[in-house]
Amino acid sequence: MKTTVRRGAVVVLSVLVAACGGAGPTSPTGTTPLPAPPPSPPPQIDFPPLSGPSRTFIFDRELSYIVRDYTRQSRFILYENGAFELQYPPSAYGPGLYRGAYQKANGRIMFLFEFQGRSVGSAWDDASATLTGDSLTVQYDWSMRMADFEDAVYVLTP
Repeated sequence: MKTTVRRGAVVVLSVLVAACGGAGPTSPTGTTPLPAPPPSPPPQIDFPPLSGPSRTFIFDRELSYIVRDYTRQSRFILYENGAFELQYPPSAYGPGLYRGAYQKANGRIMFLFEFQGRSVGSAWDDASATLTGDSLTVQYDWSMRMADFEDAVYVLTP
């Protein structure tokens, strides 16, 4: 019995040595990997033009903390075609105009600001607002707050 087991082990070892010995694995010849195509830029958002009927909301009060003077002088213009413009007084930092698009969903208005390189995959979360009567309550997301945009309540001008 021991002799049979020894012979079987020798046969198995011989097969393993034969299978593992010699040259390493080979690959098919004559194939060259193709270079990957350059990534295409994501499609850009087509923001609506600032035109047509609109409503203007001027600053009324801060929402939860004291705001700076530029916010006190700001206003939102909402166009019926889904475009908006947030206007600040001109300053050394620029003309004080921020444009974008808005969507209404579930009683909220979601703002998407038009920034360089914004793509279709971008989330609609730069700011959100609720419209109650003539009051527009605007709250910015964290990244917009870090860029000095301040939550506030605006009121519709007659």
